[in-house]
Amino acid sequence: MSKGSLDVLLDQLGIRCIPVYRKRERCQTHARGAMKALRAQHGDGHLVFVLKTIKQSRGNATELWSETIGAVSDIVLQRPDWSECRAGDFMATFDDMPLGTMREAAVALRPWPVRTTLRVLIMVELEKRMNSQGAQIAA
Repeated sequence: MSKGSLDVLLDQLGIRCIPVYRKRERCQTHARGAMKALRAQHGDGHLVFVLKTIKQSRGNATELWSETIGAVSDIVLQRPDWSECRAGDFMATFDDMPLGTMREAAVALRPWPVRTTLRVLIMVELEKRMNSQGAQIAA
């Protein structure tokens, strides 16, 4: 049986999609459905950027949850001025962002959707950090 195109793409990124009955480890995810949907709607480039933003940031390689992937994707789409024009700054900002802790806070705030709450939590932090970096660049 040959690998599907999503699995080939994930292999190139060093990410492995595993069945939900197995415990996830570093650079592993259960989020096949979420990634397929993002890929179908926005293409490979978008999915690769979102996954690299999470996986390559310090301390977040275990945070490849569907809600986290979706929340980061939403922000990338909402703020192209950050994700396209300042991609390096955008990705670097995630180095100091504890996505796991933020996701736990979003889960604790249920019944509201975790992805939506997580998106807000990440966005608040990003706005602080990206705006302060922008001010430093302008100075």
